[in-house]
Amino acid sequence: MLSSLISFENTSGKSNPQSAKSRWTHRKILSSETKVMQTEQQHNMFRMGRLLEGNTNAMKNNNALGHDEQNVMQTISQADDGLKRKRLLYGTKHVPEMANWPPLSALIDQYGGIRDDVDVSGILDFAIVGFAKTGTTTLLKHLSGMTDSLPKEHCDLVVNDGGKLLKDLYEDHGRRVKQAKKRGEEIEDRLRGIKCPQDLSSDNSMLNYARHFPSTKLIVGIRHPVLWFESLYNFRVSNVPWKAMLPTSELTKGCIVGSQGVCAWRASFHDFLSRLGKTPLTSKSEKDLLQLGLEPVKTKLGPVFLYEISQLSDSGDPGGVRSAQFRKDLKRFLGLKQEIPPFPFIDTSGRFDFLAPVKRQVDQNKINICDANHDAIRGVLMEKARLASEWIRDYFLQSEEVIVSSRQHFELIIDSWRFDPCTLKK
Repeated sequence: MLSSLISFENTSGKSNPQSAKSRWTHRKILSSETKVMQTEQQHNMFRMGRLLEGNTNAMKNNNALGHDEQNVMQTISQADDGLKRKRLLYGTKHVPEMANWPPLSALIDQYGGIRDDVDVSGILDFAIVGFAKTGTTTLLKHLSGMTDSLPKEHCDLVVNDGGKLLKDLYEDHGRRVKQAKKRGEEIEDRLRGIKCPQDLSSDNSMLNYARHFPSTKLIVGIRHPVLWFESLYNFRVSNVPWKAMLPTSELTKGCIVGSQGVCAWRASFHDFLSRLGKTPLTSKSEKDLLQLGLEPVKTKLGPVFLYEISQLSDSGDPGGVRSAQFRKDLKRFLGLKQEIPPFPFIDTSGRFDFLAPVKRQVDQNKINICDANHDAIRGVLMEKARLASEWIRDYFLQSEEVIVSSRQHFELIIDSWRFDPCTLKK
């Protein structure tokens, strides 16, 4: 129990959080200089799933994923003297505690992060950790009706803000308690989950899961890299029409300035999956299939439910047999009590489609990945697709901690990655 590991802070004080002194303290905290990243920089980090160089110690040259690691989680200077903690906890004194959990203040260190001497692994039951444009939003919305999932994306772990994630979980619980009381109902103890499609490609997120949430069940969606790239590129065109996208020939490597988080590097799905530590990574034959040289976590992480985006739809599934099996397998994996209903139609329209002039411009700027002027990026993506197909089938799926639905059909999907979808269309 947590109570045996920590000293509870007194939360029974009767001071009014809206008192003059409290308001003055809040203004002082807000005006204090803290090492906060610029909004645009932070937005780009969420998109790419990694921090800009210089904002944190990267995992690459650090043994921080072991049990005896140095604390590389702090991005706020010690000179801040607990101001980030005060700011984080401001106004949370009256947030209801979760069953069998201490006050939020007992879990947060002076820098606003998660304390090293507490075990919070049981507070996050599952996380949808990858990848963008694989139906993760649809999955989260669908599961939110039967779980206490946080709405929208919560990529706090990408920027080492585990304290904020805990705060959001506590405050979400508080809102649910308040709503249940209004209805005269007992609060139901349900699974808690989050979604951040950038987590798997983020050094910091992997460190955070290894350090604080090693038992969290992980859900990962994948998609043929060629089709994934086209979808993400056109998503940016549709939803950020005021920013011009770079030509695809300039996006064959990492996510450079102006890429808006769209690049071939992010399509290295199997490389990012390899860091979960579910395969031996000892043979030359396995290592030759990996391109990025990422180190696996040294702390065992929770089981993985891997799916391909087509499994969310009944399309091509006579009678919906495989789709029904998929929902049963996901229910079993998560430990849900109720059945998961069929997934709704996935709406791919842009935010500004209702504006005819904008939509016309957007449609002109969208790409058809099969056009000849995209041969360069498609060649790079096909190489990744072939490597991923072999590694996932021969190594990742061999782990007892990796679950897929309708395995034989799933392997057929993965095998199809060896072929260019543009060639198959002809």
